[in-house]
Amino acid sequence: MKVVIIGNGVAGTFSAQNIRNRDKDAEIVLYSGENYPYYTRIKLPELISEKVSIEDLIVYDKEWHEKKSIQLELNAIVEKILPKKKQILIEGQKEPINYDRLVIAIGSWPNIPPIRNAKELLGKGVFTLRNVEDALEIRDFIETEGVQKAIIIGGGLLGLELAKQIKNYNLDTTVVEFFPRLLPKQLDVDCGGLLREEIEEMGIHVVLDAATQEIVGNDHVEGIKLKDEREFEADIVLIQAGIRPIIDLAEKAHIETNRGIIVNEFLETSAENVYAVGDCIEYKGQTWGIIPACIEQSKIIAASVLGERDQEYNGTVPKNTLKIMGIDLTSVGIFDPEDKEAVGSGWQILKSIDKKSNCYKKIVLKDNKIKGAILFGEKKAMSFLNRNIEMEVDEEELRKELGFYKYKCGKCEHIYDDAKREVSFQSLPDDWHCKCGGPKQDFTRVFPEET
Repeated sequence: MKVVIIGNGVAGTFSAQNIRNRDKDAEIVLYSGENYPYYTRIKLPELISEKVSIEDLIVYDKEWHEKKSIQLELNAIVEKILPKKKQILIEGQKEPINYDRLVIAIGSWPNIPPIRNAKELLGKGVFTLRNVEDALEIRDFIETEGVQKAIIIGGGLLGLELAKQIKNYNLDTTVVEFFPRLLPKQLDVDCGGLLREEIEEMGIHVVLDAATQEIVGNDHVEGIKLKDEREFEADIVLIQAGIRPIIDLAEKAHIETNRGIIVNEFLETSAENVYAVGDCIEYKGQTWGIIPACIEQSKIIAASVLGERDQEYNGTVPKNTLKIMGIDLTSVGIFDPEDKEAVGSGWQILKSIDKKSNCYKKIVLKDNKIKGAILFGEKKAMSFLNRNIEMEVDEEELRKELGFYKYKCGKCEHIYDDAKREVSFQSLPDDWHCKCGGPKQDFTRVFPEET
């Protein structure tokens, strides 16, 4: 059986690997329009600041593909899918490529919001970052055009990491975010505030609740103008405002699409023997655009393509564990029930904000199951959280792992609960007193009980 995969990003490459793990004999051919084997896009901002080289980014080189008996075809742009003939056409090649099964893993494009003059100035001071070529083009522009001031539109994961690396050029750097907090998909208001403080201490300006209306300039960028009429000067504007699935190939082949390429629980498209995986798909009205989803889906693809159908896709719990701008951050599942319109009976929130150490811990429970969490500046509890997401947990074990303790005053029996306070009890100064006048030394830990 011949399996053709279009796209060698994380979704395409992991699909190829999982198919090979299940079947040692299948012919697997991977087509990519890029010049490089699978590399990590997360570190692309570091390529701009020359913190890493292109070789440092590559995860699986050509030798890896050879060992796995996966044929890798680079600089091969697929221009057409012919589902009825079970063929694809490669740009510049006369002969079509036959397949038995086809996997579309073409990913996503950076989203460019409806900002006046943005598309007109692309490459003339306005840039997006998706691949190695984009990073090299941005670096070249900064070095040759004498750039002094940079604006990043978008305060998401990639936007913030991009801001950090741009700042490494000693540029005056500003992040402009449409929402009233940074990382709106990963953080709540409280934690977003802590992150903003950390970022501004790095010398990066942050402007929130800011809708960009226009890129100012004619043949080159001069700055941006917001809808509230505020203007900011800039020599370069980098747009990192989310992603949009690439669906053009599927649309031309009359494969069903909406926001993404529509798939069922086996990641089958509307065309027979054609599957889709990763950022480009839409399942039950939802798209993901996160690495954990790509990896999870690649396992489903392997089973489906080989006709084993022993796994079904049920969506992916959003999970990000990363070091953003040097700060440890984990965000999992439903971290803010109000944002998800999930408010109702059974929800419980345990959280602690320690502004002294810039540490934030929040656990969201429903019916004693962990439904989501945020850990900021906290590494110790990450493994416990990853093991127990969507699982029923014992409150005593949870509090021990997260350091959410209760202390009782020996004088008035007042309870100081770490999960309801901005400062943990242990971080209180030694001369702190209870409202009744009882000293800190008279408090004892009552839950979980000390052993």
